[in-house]
Amino acid sequence: MIEQRGLERNFIPPRVAGAIHLLREKKEQAERADRDKSRFLAVASHDLRQPVHALGLYVDELRRRISGEEEQKLVLQVARSVDAITHLINSLLDIAKLDAGSVVPGFQSCDISEILNRIDASVRMQAEARKIRLIMHSLPVTVISDSLMLERILMNLVGNALKYTPRGGTVMVACRRRGAGLTIEVRDNGIGIERERQAGIFSEYVQLNSRHPDAQNGLGLGLAIVDRLVKLLGHEIALRSAPNRGSTFALKLKIGPADLRVSHQGELSGKRMLVIDADKKEREGLAMLLASWGCEVLVACSASSARKHLKKASSCDLLICDAYMHEAVEKLLPQSMPCITLGKESQSGMAGRYFLSKPVKPANLRSLIRHIL
Repeated sequence: MIEQRGLERNFIPPRVAGAIHLLREKKEQAERADRDKSRFLAVASHDLRQPVHALGLYVDELRRRISGEEEQKLVLQVARSVDAITHLINSLLDIAKLDAGSVVPGFQSCDISEILNRIDASVRMQAEARKIRLIMHSLPVTVISDSLMLERILMNLVGNALKYTPRGGTVMVACRRRGAGLTIEVRDNGIGIERERQAGIFSEYVQLNSRHPDAQNGLGLGLAIVDRLVKLLGHEIALRSAPNRGSTFALKLKIGPADLRVSHQGELSGKRMLVIDADKKEREGLAMLLASWGCEVLVACSASSARKHLKKASSCDLLICDAYMHEAVEKLLPQSMPCITLGKESQSGMAGRYFLSKPVKPANLRSLIRHIL
């Protein structure tokens, strides 16, 4: 840095050097402001959650005690406001976590039909209440992603489509194969988006139509969360839209290797795996499963025994580790060696890039190993 600034003084005119220095300062100020914003959102959202949760409990108790029809209507309006505040706080906290880089995806084999069935069950009543025709065209396909994050992306897209589709309209979710990929389209015949506004719709605090009756229900954070999750997972999303002709959001995913319907007999033969688990039964069971697929398997019951194996077998293709031992083992791994962590769903955030929840389904494990290798 000293040499670079010295060169700048020798070869760059003072006025230009001053402008460069000013730009650097402005850039650093902007970065500090962005970090401060994320930190403030995280702290404020977290501190607000508890009193809002308590408020919701009080409203429920008030609803139980009040019997008058007019009073019940008033309590219902308060309850809806509390729900809107809760949704906003959760969205702000999600944005802050994603910007801070504290969200780690746990990649696994995800069943698209199961995810879309859950979304259908969650929003069907909302669609029927607004006389919106909701159509789900799914496929029996598995993709490699984080199941919870992928469901959140699709839920936000479907919820957004329902929000901006008028009564009597149609929202359709359609799956299409594209070679080794899958495209999930969320289509609506709602208000649409002007071409000049389409580039900015994934920014936070941008609403598609501030004049829409439901616009006051949020600050336009849904698509901002979608954009961050899509980038975090390495997926792609595209938009087609025109005013008064509806919108189509197309999410592009990679189909899981287990679903390509190609013979993979023996594709793991000779691959060297290191299994680390303190539980003898789980360790031996996993080793037997991998061996049945033709893998060469090494086992370890602790970080110290894993270290010995890693010294002798630096050519391991993959490590499979129990979540409780992940932190100790991670320090021993060469950067080039991938690791699958197995544990409870609640441990996925601290378990590295590849995670499967226990009990592990052999098909999911094999699919993820193929994806990695």
